[in-house]
Amino acid sequence: MKPTDLGNPRLEYTPLPASPIAIAILIITLVVAAVGLPLWSLARGNLDLWWLWVIPPLLIIGFIVLSRPTPLRIYDLGLELPLPLWMGLIGIRRVYGYGEVINLYPRLYYVSGALLSPFAASTGTVEHLGLGLELKGGREALLRFTPSVPQFARGEEESYRMVADELRGVFAALGRPWVTQVQEYSEQDLRRMKRMAARPLMPFHLISIAFLSPLAVLPILYLGLASWGIGLTSATLALIVLGGISPMVSMLLISWRRSRRRHHYLREISKFTEWTRS
Repeated sequence: MKPTDLGNPRLEYTPLPASPIAIAILIITLVVAAVGLPLWSLARGNLDLWWLWVIPPLLIIGFIVLSRPTPLRIYDLGLELPLPLWMGLIGIRRVYGYGEVINLYPRLYYVSGALLSPFAASTGTVEHLGLGLELKGGREALLRFTPSVPQFARGEEESYRMVADELRGVFAALGRPWVTQVQEYSEQDLRRMKRMAARPLMPFHLISIAFLSPLAVLPILYLGLASWGIGLTSATLALIVLGGISPMVSMLLISWRRSRRRHHYLREISKFTEWTRS
């Protein structure tokens, strides 16, 4: 299917070209490289490990370029999903007719980088409202919308309302609801899922300790290796870094898995509510 098969264009929405958290990480790595590389070279007297400082910014720049999304385009008979550049390069399909959309419903997601924050991970309140799509063949998609102002609570953004209103008008003209397949729940089931979704992902003190752990673990590992007479090489440096960030990475993985469970409950509640509404 091509966009020319979908009838007249109705709306085009262009997402952010790059994630704010990716830009922030790039700036940090550039600053660290600009300051750390000269100091490291002076301390060692050579540039034998220069690649440790140069490669990370290059990898992040490549990630940003390949993650640049295409616009969301809405037509009379279908839509063109916004996909990262790398998905287009490998031929991932992005054009769908409305007949292939099984469910369309409001869906919460974390504002860029919010899951990496101890505050967001412990309370789960830094979320934003987008649109979830379930397509034939089992594929799912999430339409994200750029906040016009920083938001630290759930809410509808103007771009969300604009796209949602347009899609409601299209589906109404086609004579079909947003949600066509949903599991039915009792009031007791809905209350249980709401309680589960309201639980904190992780205790705040534990995730804060995990984020601060590199400050203590990195020096301890370095001094321990030095006391054993092990010289600082690229292999030992990588071991020190991996050991230092392992508590933080482990906590992030736990929070990520629990956030997926929370969003499963929220998706089911949202789909059932939309189905009941229609």
